[in-house]
Amino acid sequence: MFPNVFDILYHLVDPIHFMCLAAAYIPGTVFSLITGLKLHTLLSPSAFKDAWFARFWSVYGPLTRENSSPNVAPLIAQANGIILDIGPGNGEWLSLFDKEKATKIYGVEPNVDHHVNLRKRIQEAGLEDKYVILPVGIEDLDTKSVEKGSIDSIVTIHCLCSIPAPKLMINELYGYLKEGGSWIVYEHVKVKEGRWVAPYQSLVDFIWPHFLGGCSITRDTEKWLKAAGSWTKVELKQPEAEPVYQVVPHVKGILTK
Repeated sequence: MFPNVFDILYHLVDPIHFMCLAAAYIPGTVFSLITGLKLHTLLSPSAFKDAWFARFWSVYGPLTRENSSPNVAPLIAQANGIILDIGPGNGEWLSLFDKEKATKIYGVEPNVDHHVNLRKRIQEAGLEDKYVILPVGIEDLDTKSVEKGSIDSIVTIHCLCSIPAPKLMINELYGYLKEGGSWIVYEHVKVKEGRWVAPYQSLVDFIWPHFLGGCSITRDTEKWLKAAGSWTKVELKQPEAEPVYQVVPHVKGILTK
């Protein structure tokens, strides 16, 4: 059966609509920074984008969680032992961690504008004695006493699309995983080669990162994850509900070292 033309149009327009929603939070961010006398943030393009995205995501992050939970919840529930939670943002996913399985969770979140809400979610999830915020990027994990080969589970949910030097950082994270450890993934990825929507995705990606906290939707994350090192098992796939003309597709699953 051919897809409904209106459904195709909806999926083509949806990324533009989402960027417009993000743009609507610019005036509020400017007002908040001025009244809070945070002029250094207002005058710094990178710091302003961080503050703007944090304000936007504090509202739309929970809505995104609601839509993505059927795919994400079963994956996060499998995280165990010592866990690296990469880019937790405002902590939308913290309540899905199994407290009985987790002994320690390191939340790697360099954007300090997320930390207030993240701490609130840590308390709400009852993880105060297990969750530690590390205000650094992946490249500086060794400065926070996180040792290579010491991690049982790595969790990356909507974060590999926005980290700098993603291929290098994926390789770096692989080194922190124990033998037998698991890497839990739910990430934006590039459209598969040969699909007609790929050029349109590339066009959208020229402006998408500027509105969505540096997120790029054309990264070949699945390929980079598979090539990061030796895996005993790779179980990655696109969510079943996503059509072939999805402009912002995902890959989900678990890789076992």
